[in-house]
Amino acid sequence: MSAWGVYGVQGRLPDGTHAGAGDRRAKAWFVRWRVDGRERRRTFRQKGYAKTFHDELTKAKLLAWEADDRGWPIDPARAVRPGTQPVIISSTFETYVNRTWWPTVESTFDDKNRLGHRRNARLAVELLRYAADDPRLCDKHPGDSIALADLVADDLRLALVRRRTINGRTAAVNNRRIAAAITTDTDVAEVELDPEVASTATVRAFHITVGMIVKAAMASGHVTGTPLEGLASLAPKPKPGRVSTRLVPTMDEVFDLADAISQLGPLMNDGRPSGERFRSLILVAGTLGPRPGEMVAHRPEWLIWDEPSRALFRKTEAAVYDTQTGLRGRRIRNLKHREDDEYREVPMVPEIATALRDHLERGYAATDRTWTSPTGRGHLDWGNLTTTYWRPALERVFAGTAKAELLTASPKILRKAAITWWLAGGISQTLAAEWAGHSEEVSQLYYASRTSSTYHHEVTLLSDMLDRPGNSNCRGSA
Repeated sequence: MSAWGVYGVQGRLPDGTHAGAGDRRAKAWFVRWRVDGRERRRTFRQKGYAKTFHDELTKAKLLAWEADDRGWPIDPARAVRPGTQPVIISSTFETYVNRTWWPTVESTFDDKNRLGHRRNARLAVELLRYAADDPRLCDKHPGDSIALADLVADDLRLALVRRRTINGRTAAVNNRRIAAAITTDTDVAEVELDPEVASTATVRAFHITVGMIVKAAMASGHVTGTPLEGLASLAPKPKPGRVSTRLVPTMDEVFDLADAISQLGPLMNDGRPSGERFRSLILVAGTLGPRPGEMVAHRPEWLIWDEPSRALFRKTEAAVYDTQTGLRGRRIRNLKHREDDEYREVPMVPEIATALRDHLERGYAATDRTWTSPTGRGHLDWGNLTTTYWRPALERVFAGTAKAELLTASPKILRKAAITWWLAGGISQTLAAEWAGHSEEVSQLYYASRTSSTYHHEVTLLSDMLDRPGNSNCRGSA
């Protein structure tokens, strides 16, 4: 038997420097192991593949498998006996996904990614089937899953194009409209249906899952040729909107939103509306820039009252539901792109610190939660705040203004407002990205926005610069 020594997965930065597997800057991941006294190494472009191979090595060590000439483990269940020829079984796309790929990678995903990849894989299985006029049918039947040996680029391109016209939510709405029209007593001339179109991000996610499946099948020898060629052009990355068209609340409007929310909801025992529980929530979201889930998981002990006061963000929390696996409840996990012991520390201006002190002194926080439900007995749920608090507050602040488009904004707009405020206030892009917990590139592409629908502020700034001493030569002479 072979003697194995397996080391953890590591990341590699663009400059070649080694880093932890969870480092968000990593562009490649590699696995190091030792077999029969010789050190080996294998590099991957996807962290999930690296983890899968690492699991295979660990299994080889525990079960005392042999190694091949490359130092890779030989699974006895799939090994070929000497003097025999391997039996090649032409697996279909469906059987490969259900019996090989998904059981192998399922445990490598966190809950959110696991559900997304599973949905995409199942949809790919339904789309990759033989058509009635397919010349490759032979002994197969229309509707059968395409054999991996038959898989070509055109199959994947067609599946990706068809994915653009699938939208489950819109289809459900249309079905309800049709059902209502059928059961109504009055004559209905026509039923207005929305076009079923998938977003660019949804198509891109489908492309990523299909690419993972096909690459794994190619690496195992099930697929020949280059079926992924030209596929990426049909699923481009979503283009971020122009900064000049991305509007966010000003700081005055963030405070107005907080005040508006504090006046909503039924009265509590202290005589204040229940919305008062969420005044500090809006102010923190609009000035410190946490993600919504980070505020759900926040704890009072993560507030530091030294001068200047700071807030620590250590975890994120969200609801997870999966009827198939019986998964119901909430999950708390590490911050996005961070390891278990990492956190973000963001300073507070005095007004925010005062609002948080009032929040705690009035007993609105629980021992393990800075913000709770409107009754104070449950966890914070942004979805449950939408109808009673968030939307009415938006209506009070933005209805009839030049920013009426913000009437339908989600609470995530507050994070964008905070990041825009930092950058406009002179905070460096590097520090702002650190506070926000993402890269400078992401900040510029998706978060940096404008607080005004006009350019009066920008023109004033430029005019002030023009009028400074020493700039007189910038003006034209008569």
